[in-house]
Amino acid sequence: MSTQEVANRLHELCNAGQFGEALKELYADNARHVEAMEMPEMPYPRIVDGKDKLIEMSDHWENTNEVHSASCGKPLVNGEQFICEMTLDTTPGEGPMAGQRMKMSEQCLYTVENGKITEAKFFYSMDC
Repeated sequence: MSTQEVANRLHELCNAGQFGEALKELYADNARHVEAMEMPEMPYPRIVDGKDKLIEMSDHWENTNEVHSASCGKPLVNGEQFICEMTLDTTPGEGPMAGQRMKMSEQCLYTVENGKITEAKFFYSMDC
């Protein structure tokens, strides 16, 4: 798949709430997630390598959070990369925000190689 096709499919799956399916279908085996900052209270490090670990992390997150709404903005493609905005309204079931409903927005930068996502970087601020 081209970068545009991967971006369109991620947009489609995320807007349907199928985040786990997006990981399984669109990510390379050696994919990496890079969060904006370290979160010491969270069970995963800032950088997670490998599709299996990312699926494990996603499953854990889905099992410990109540999602009220989520959206993925239209992707903007530039060569082998694309960016999109993700929004989330959730109530975490664990960690420092457990039981507190929160809304967040992040910009996500994806790199695609050989038709698969090899890296995702997330940009957000925890300042309120």
